[in-house]
Amino acid sequence: MIECREHPRTPVELQVFFSTIGNTELREGTMYDISPGGCAVTSMVAVAPGTGVKLLIRATDLGSPITVHSAQVRWASHGEFGVEFLNLTELDRSRLGRLLHIASPRPSSHHESPAAA
Repeated sequence: MIECREHPRTPVELQVFFSTIGNTELREGTMYDISPGGCAVTSMVAVAPGTGVKLLIRATDLGSPITVHSAQVRWASHGEFGVEFLNLTELDRSRLGRLLHIASPRPSSHHESPAAA
């Protein structure tokens, strides 16, 4: 299958709280990948594609959570769903950028394998 995403996804394991539009009850899930434009979440709560959601991402490395005020579920399957971010404040967009920088895998320049020597 060919990947047709606008942004590459970065693997993470972060706690996320979410509520659906029109429902203030907070639900909990685990975010397992993220990009500047969206994320994927596992949750015991079923959420249908097209549902509007608000997210609170617990990014402990940043000291404070990232709030996505407006997002939409784009796909859902077997306890997982994908979300497109529609509205972030500049502060939360900046926090998201820092989180992606911290979480992005980087090649190690100081750990060479014995075969490379």
